[in-house]
Amino acid sequence: MNNKPVMIYGYELTTPKFMGGSMDIDRYDNETLEFFLNRIINEVPLSERKLLHDNKMINLTNLQDSNDQEFLEGVFTTARFGKEQKIIDVRHQIEMGEKGKEQGVLNEVNFVIHKNTGLLLVEKDTENVARKGFIQKFFSYHRKQIEKYHNTFNKKFKHRKIYRRGFLKVISLPSKSFFDEIEDFATVKDAFVYKDVDTSKKNNNEAADFFYMYSIAKENGVEDVTRLKMSFENKIQRGTIKHVKKFFETLHESQYYDGLGVSGKLQSGRNKTIQLENIQRIFDIEVSHHDNGLPSLSSLLDGMINLAKKDNPLRHKNKINQFKGVDPSNDKESEEN
Repeated sequence: MNNKPVMIYGYELTTPKFMGGSMDIDRYDNETLEFFLNRIINEVPLSERKLLHDNKMINLTNLQDSNDQEFLEGVFTTARFGKEQKIIDVRHQIEMGEKGKEQGVLNEVNFVIHKNTGLLLVEKDTENVARKGFIQKFFSYHRKQIEKYHNTFNKKFKHRKIYRRGFLKVISLPSKSFFDEIEDFATVKDAFVYKDVDTSKKNNNEAADFFYMYSIAKENGVEDVTRLKMSFENKIQRGTIKHVKKFFETLHESQYYDGLGVSGKLQSGRNKTIQLENIQRIFDIEVSHHDNGLPSLSSLLDGMINLAKKDNPLRHKNKINQFKGVDPSNDKESEEN
């Protein structure tokens, strides 16, 4: 077997909860996640479990403890469909049949979850389906499966609450350097955010101003627009740059935009522009591959687990005191004293 690099996408899972006085949006409770994912697998038949949207399919087909008990491992299956295509023997250029509109090529995408921090590492999907937005859509599609846990938790913990619509979030990890690099600027001339038209939700209230102007442009014959950009232009001095950083950190956490950027002058006087596009954290690991070109599953999972142990950007969450002991099968959960 030969070693080849495999791209791994990194995300942060959070299970927000109301903690009596405010929402703790960054916390991660593994029990909440495991209950939810196991309910999807055990209670929803395979054919009803899948999510179909925009000619893409995603399903959750496996979840289990890893050999390393700090981790869960699982499999998403994905496919694209929607158009008829001829199938050929590429070596001999002979037609072998047709792929129908309702058919797709099945792809298995492996992932691991660190139980202590909520770090989600996902193998790069050759169909480009198992990405942050579509994984979140799949979880939202099945939010009814959290209902029993939600009811028991809210009964057990008097001053703690789970809300169904926001109980689980998939958040992109920023690049290591973007927010730190903002602090290197002496002045900021242009701070900007943008949305990609082809991937954006038109009913997103937070981006309504973007799409109002986009609609006006289309009505006046402006076509083939792929990106909408909003700039904040000024000569922001050094003392206020920390507020730019804080503002962008807030926008990043909201996940409403597809990119952020800053241009201005460094303390050396050099002009510079930095940009965080599609806010994806990508890792590379070396994985053994079989002669047929497929990666060794054990090598892939070991590589992802080693990555999480050595380069976990969420390691600060190891100290979070997680909620445990909620048993929805017990209808008489006692309330917290």
